[in-house]
Amino acid sequence: VHLKNQEIDIADRQLFSSCHLQNVSFKLSVEADLEFTDCVFEKCDFSNLKFSKFGFYRCVFKDCKLLGTEFAQSFLQDVQFQNSLLNYANFSSARLKNVRFSGNALKESLFIAGQFKHVRFEDNDLEKANFWETSLAGIDFSTNQFERLDVSPELAKNIKVNLSQVPFFAALHGIDIV
Repeated sequence: VHLKNQEIDIADRQLFSSCHLQNVSFKLSVEADLEFTDCVFEKCDFSNLKFSKFGFYRCVFKDCKLLGTEFAQSFLQDVQFQNSLLNYANFSSARLKNVRFSGNALKESLFIAGQFKHVRFEDNDLEKANFWETSLAGIDFSTNQFERLDVSPELAKNIKVNLSQVPFFAALHGIDIV
């Protein structure tokens, strides 16, 4: 199914499977309950929508506008966000498994108390993103841009950073570089 240039009004439970949604927007009621499987979202505007507690499986968000979109308590598995605008997005308490963020703007996005398994961040702007109470073990931040992140120091271990990011993480652990 290919949906293009539409606004979709959803008031109850909907399952989307094997869909290509291009330039689509949603109008969601409070009772909306969505699950997406094998879907591609291209150039869609989902700014300020509440996708809380929804399921996303094998989906791609490509060149989308997701300013302030709420994914809190959602489950995302095998999902990719590519070249999208995700500033102020909220992934708090979400479960992310095999999720890749590539080339996105994620300024001041929230990943508070997130559960990460095989999550990758590649070439994103993560300025002031908040990873408080989220284990970052195994995360590679080296290709991302930021001057400041909000992280729980005890959970920011076994990460990979580039040389310009070392002072931030050193200061986080009380290390002065002279």
